[in-house]
Amino acid sequence: MRGMVRYPHQRSEQSGLEASARDPLKLREARRGESGFALAAVLLALIALTAIATAGHLHSNTDYRINQNHRASVKAFYVADAARSQFMGRGRVWTDTVTYNYTDGTARVWLDTLLAVDDSSTLYRLNTVGSHSSPEGGLAARHLSSVLLHKVAGFSVNAAITSPPGLQKNGVAGDVDGHDAATLGSCSVAGSEDVAGIALPQGTFTMAGGGKGGGGGPWPPGVTGNPAIDSTQTAMQLLLDTGIDWQGILDGSFAQADFVVSQDGYPSFAADVDVDEWPLIVADYDYFAAGPGHSGRGTLATAGDLDINGNFHWDGLILVGGTLTSNGVETVQGAVVTGLNLLLGGSAGQTDLGNGTWIYAYHSCNVLNALGAIGWPVEEPGTWFEAM
Repeated sequence: MRGMVRYPHQRSEQSGLEASARDPLKLREARRGESGFALAAVLLALIALTAIATAGHLHSNTDYRINQNHRASVKAFYVADAARSQFMGRGRVWTDTVTYNYTDGTARVWLDTLLAVDDSSTLYRLNTVGSHSSPEGGLAARHLSSVLLHKVAGFSVNAAITSPPGLQKNGVAGDVDGHDAATLGSCSVAGSEDVAGIALPQGTFTMAGGGKGGGGGPWPPGVTGNPAIDSTQTAMQLLLDTGIDWQGILDGSFAQADFVVSQDGYPSFAADVDVDEWPLIVADYDYFAAGPGHSGRGTLATAGDLDINGNFHWDGLILVGGTLTSNGVETVQGAVVTGLNLLLGGSAGQTDLGNGTWIYAYHSCNVLNALGAIGWPVEEPGTWFEAM
């Protein structure tokens, strides 16, 4: 063509294309090279996107797991704290492990003895382990710990039988003894002090029968102690001197009963009471009759009158709001206080120790064990921590 100027490199490129067009094999190779590069680029993009998606999933799953673990740990903490509060709310100390079951988990509570401060106070470490099972699997656990000071109830026992309304002993049979029946060394207070056989107001002891063994023996027959009879205080002085919070025992504000008879029934010591437990049993009736099936240990508190008959045995304290009547072959080793309703403005009759070969003996270790169950734990300030 005239007037058209062709440069050398243009002519070369054109000639190359023309040559490729004329050669189909070379054209296919050129296109294949372009397709291979695009495929590689797509694969690289897919790999990058997969890596990003995988990283995002892992990150999201990790956050979810961390959140679930945190929730499980928090629930385990609340379970442990709830069990700790429930244990403290019992107002007493038990040496066995206690298990509490809640909707969010289970907790175990137990005490380790640290130090006996004195005869009435002991330091314990309170351990609570709460656990929560996560729905996704795994178990979260939290261990709380603190130091408790446990003080036994501040009751004062001055006699084997303290009877502010007075007492009548029928016949020469039966024994009331204020000398400590505990074997020396069997507990921290064993043999430390003897008490009166009977404590009651002046002029309120009466008796039918002569001297022990048919006459000529010491009077009153079958009553011994240091002294045999203490009549130096009035009825109210005797009651106040015991330090017993009678209303607090009956309504649970001073000590929570292990068994309230009208609600729980009378416990079976073979099935309902642990071998090392000294329970507080409150018989919240105007009248309660105790026989062989009611034998046991701990503290038996009757809101009204108590009638004991048959082969009845009790270790610990018997607290009677009204009148005590005793007949049979029962044995009480510990201490008895009657007429406690006088503290509440009520009335109570004279204790009647009737017929039979009964024995009422002061036993310091049994009293200590019974009082220890009524005592209360107090958490020492600044001792709470979480064990890791």
